Amino acid sequence: MLNLIAVDDEKDVKVLFEHFFHQEVADGVINLHFETSATGCLSLLDKLKDDQTIVLSDINMPEMNGIELLKEISSKYPSVKVILVSAYDQNRYFDEMQKWGAEGYISKPVDFVTLKEKVFSLSE
Repeated sequence: MLNLIAVDDEKDVKVLFEHFFHQEVADGVINLHFETSATGCLSLLDKLKDDQTIVLSDINMPEMNGIELLKEISSKYPSVKVILVSAYDQNRYFDEMQKWGAEGYISKPVDFVTLKEKVFSLSE
């Protein structure tokens, strides 16, 4: 089963992820987790210890942003794949995303059809 961790400091985003991945969760294809901070995501990754994990992280968060989280994940959990999400232009972050191995970038508002396609292509 694929672990999908959505990380966003805006708690209302959780409802969107639950709605759009409802069928995959119900079918036992995805185990969906939601964290409101990068530190919460790192704690969860310590517990999961599973290489079938994809993290969808907002870039702009307090304390530790998505780029910093990407750096931590690439260092500590090299098999975990990370997709960054932001309302801001990806060109601003492109070099760091490439350097630290991000699997992609999704603009807000999130197109969940595109996001699902990306998630499933990474899980194959």
